[in-house]
Amino acid sequence: MFRRRFVLFLICLSVRIGVKASCISEDLLRTLLATKGSCKPGYNENAAFHAYVARHTPFSGNDILKFDDVHTNIGNNYDPSTGKFTAPKTGLYQIACTIQGYQTSAVTFQIQKNNERYDYGYAGGRDWHAVTRVLLMQLKEGDKVFVQHRDPKRKETVAGGRHSYFSGRFLQSNSI
Repeated sequence: MFRRRFVLFLICLSVRIGVKASCISEDLLRTLLATKGSCKPGYNENAAFHAYVARHTPFSGNDILKFDDVHTNIGNNYDPSTGKFTAPKTGLYQIACTIQGYQTSAVTFQIQKNNERYDYGYAGGRDWHAVTRVLLMQLKEGDKVFVQHRDPKRKETVAGGRHSYFSGRFLQSNSI
């Protein structure tokens, strides 16, 4: 709030004394004025993450798939050591997941919201078969979203590299 008032003060001052701002300073001022944020540590209104499975990974039982090759983690709300994304605030999120079976391995999985099954996925057991799930989820602050193995009796292998990923982003605030 102080920063915005200071910027507005500078704009008003430059108008009153007739100082002409350069294009760069005008752009900087517009960016500062458009910035919305909070002083709360770790808070980011534009929370987003994108992570891949680094290596071909055995997937069985009630395993939670850990997407350990993290490329984007704005707000640090995705934890690669647990494979879980924690919603930093209440609102609407887009969650996406592509799972590819290694060679001819089928992969059965579910997307979990806390301890409940939210969506199912199945990559058939053909050569390098993959499936993508894209969801809109209303989450409350602190909700956890993750990818979990679905059939405890099956032993499957998820393709690593950049073949399998998990991503999400905050879209908008709303009342749940």
